[in-house]
Amino acid sequence: MKSLIALALLLCITTAFEIRGPRNTQRERLGSMVKKVVLSSRIANGQTAAANEFPYQAGLLLNNGEHFYFCGGSLISNEWVLTAAHCTSTAVKVFIYLGSITHLYPIVPMEVDKCDIKVHYAFDMKTGRNDIALIKIPFVIYSDAIQPVSLPKCAASYPTYIGETVVASGWGCTSDRSKLYSPVLQFANFRVVTNEVCTDEYSSSLIDNEQICTATVNRIGICTGDSGGPLMLASSKLQIGIVSTGSSKGCETGAPALHTRVTSYLDWIRANTGLGFK
Repeated sequence: MKSLIALALLLCITTAFEIRGPRNTQRERLGSMVKKVVLSSRIANGQTAAANEFPYQAGLLLNNGEHFYFCGGSLISNEWVLTAAHCTSTAVKVFIYLGSITHLYPIVPMEVDKCDIKVHYAFDMKTGRNDIALIKIPFVIYSDAIQPVSLPKCAASYPTYIGETVVASGWGCTSDRSKLYSPVLQFANFRVVTNEVCTDEYSSSLIDNEQICTATVNRIGICTGDSGGPLMLASSKLQIGIVSTGSSKGCETGAPALHTRVTSYLDWIRANTGLGFK
């Protein structure tokens, strides 16, 4: 089993399912799995993280009974990891790695089964809407290397974040040509733009106000295995998004990316975890 896990972490073996929607949408579900190996996960042309720079980052090695595949997540408490529904909806087992920027050598490794996964009740695999999930994990003790992420406080209304600089982090291939995951955590800065920018890349029927659109420049992009990872405000280190969808054109084409808007799901997170955000 250990050799299988190591192989899965070293190779870009993530798979994807077909999105059945309007034709020519250019939409590809990130980090999902069904029948065959496809373009893999990475933050293309990102920067290398320093030790303890992203102590909330979780690495997720998932198994759906047939394949291993990799996604990201964020630690939101001693017992909960936040991630994407498309990463977890068919998973039967999840190996969780915390506390290290090198995913092969986690400080705290964990293993949970599908009964510990809570996928949003309205998640739609065809459109990718409500792409959010929670994973219940064994109690973890905080340290300099392991800390919870900060989520927005509950409020009557929330900013759109348009124009804000955001940070995404994850492990994986560092270019469209690469076939190996990066051994060290990578990160990159992006800018939040209007959802209309993503409408130009994807079908408008696949985009709603519960998503955040980010622009990419200089061949820096988010791809498959970064799915489920946190999208953070650079100014306040607040998690406002979950990496969800990228263009089927590739990671270095300058195409915008879509993320689940966390503020739209604070009530759901609180109802399922008991956590407060006051």
